[in-house]
Amino acid sequence: VQNIRRRRLKMIIQRQHKFEWGNFLLSLLEVVSFCLLALGLVKLTFFDDPNLTDSSRITSSVAYKPLVLRPSASQSYYVKVKSTRNSDLSQQYVFYIEGKKYTVPSHLATISYEKDPINVTASALPFSRKALKQEDSRYQQAYVAIYTASYKNTAINGLGLHAGRQAKRFYLIRVPDSSFISKNQ
Repeated sequence: VQNIRRRRLKMIIQRQHKFEWGNFLLSLLEVVSFCLLALGLVKLTFFDDPNLTDSSRITSSVAYKPLVLRPSASQSYYVKVKSTRNSDLSQQYVFYIEGKKYTVPSHLATISYEKDPINVTASALPFSRKALKQEDSRYQQAYVAIYTASYKNTAINGLGLHAGRQAKRFYLIRVPDSSFISKNQ
């Protein structure tokens, strides 16, 4: 903007012209390149959805925590499912880890109680089936696998203002069978 203004004033005062095609085309080129760069930065900042298996941009880890069995009047449970009756049909999962209560929306978690620890929802994330099987035997199929992906400190992530920030957190809640799930309607 300063360069356009300076050239325009120089054209008017020194050369005493109101319009020059060269000046106009150069200004147009500067405005178009600025808009393209601004759109690129907006895309990098707000619409960046990296591949979670891309090790050049993302670091990921999985932490395993044992679930705490909660007794109630009707049954003991590991996970309580709270359903809402609104238009988005969302649920919340309530569970306890090491004495702390966690409430997680259903789009950030899944419950697995089948023989295979990775259900359809969890298969979209890079969980290790072998590690989950080891945790099955260690915690008697009552644990939470917390997958966390963070952006690396790279130039592209820095331009998008993501460097060092969390990209994704997902909870795979593993219970022995469906009788350990309390459904709250």
